[in-house]
Order: sequence, then structure tokens, then C-alpha cells
Amino acid sequence: MWTRILGSLFILSVISGCTTTSTMPPSQQALTQSISERTRELLRLNNWTVIGKIAFIQNDKRESASINWQNQGDKNQQRLDLTTFLGINILHLNSKGSTHHIKVDGKEYNSDDLDGLIYQLTGLTLPTEALTYWLKGIPYLTGDQLSYDPVTKLPRNLTSYYDDHLWQIQYDSYQLYGSKRLARKITIKQSDLIIKIMLKDWIIK
Repeated sequence: MWTRILGSLFILSVISGCTTTSTMPPSQQALTQSISERTRELLRLNNWTVIGKIAFIQNDKRESASINWQNQGDKNQQRLDLTTFLGINILHLNSKGSTHHIKVDGKEYNSDDLDGLIYQLTGLTLPTEALTYWLKGIPYLTGDQLSYDPVTKLPRNLTSYYDDHLWQIQYDSYQLYGSKRLARKITIKQSDLIIKIMLKDWIIK
């Protein structure tokens, strides 16, 4: 089980030491978009790959992994790989539509409930469907509430009642990827669970 493998890993200080940086250099100020314009643009961004680190913190339990997540919205497909810092694959996901195929610890599983399957196999709570929106700083549910930085017009915080639980997403810093300003550091809280994500790269297609 990959949780036993991850239990021995440390959480990189660069993840656990995130600080909020919502402003941007003057050279990027000209790229500031209105909130509605940015939202419309990112709703159309369906094909992307994120590469970075993810950490799960709950009570006295801390686990971390490298993440490589490819989303092909135009084909309704996704692929997710979680690996140790030594490059050992601990979770491999392939999804097409509502059919999800996961390989963990050398064994293969299928389900139409991705979040439930990940929790069953790893003990981790990962809101995958909503996260494909939250990573971009846009709401997944119509009731999601966003607050924005008054200068940059970028999201600061998002609150959502996803899956009957209160989720709080904080956008700690942004980076320019091509012509888009996307989150680089994100902190997600749900009850006593904290998920920290630090993205090294956004690959946009």
C-alpha cells in the first residue's frame, strides 16, 4: 500500500512553508484581466498537464509525492501519476469518461467512483473532479464563493460545499505560464485535512 511507502517521506519545506503572494511584478501588470474575462478563458482551458509536488497533512500523519496530472477535456480523458521522490510510481490512474482504472502496489482496480476508489486504496481524500477547476482558480459548483485580489484580480480564496463537506482553497502564489497567470502554490483545507500543492509547471495545449 502506497501510504506505507509515503509514510517515510518528508514534506519538502518549500511546500510546507508557503506564504501568500498575491501581487505580481510591474512587468506583468499589463497582463491583468478582468475577473469575467479570465474566468471565460480558463473555462475553455480543457487540455493541460500539471507537474509538481503534493502533500497531505492530517493530524500527526504527513505524506507527500510528486504529481503529474494530464487532463484532456476534449477527449474526456485524464492520467494521473503519483511517485516517490526516488521516482517509484505509487499510483497510476487512467480515466475515460466515468470509467477509472487505477494501479496501486502492483494491483489493478476499476470503478466509476474515482474519489471513493482513491480513498479506499490509499486512505487519502482527493477531490479530483472539483480539483480540475480549483487548480485553475475557477468555481466547480455554482455555489462556490471566490474572493479576489483588488490589484491583480486573481483569486485569493475559494469556498465550496463539495460532496457535502466544506472546502477552503487558498491561492498562495501565481506564476506566468505562457500568457496565463496560473496558481503555483495552493493550500486546500477540509476539516482536519490539509492538502498543499506546489506546481513546477503548467503545460497548456
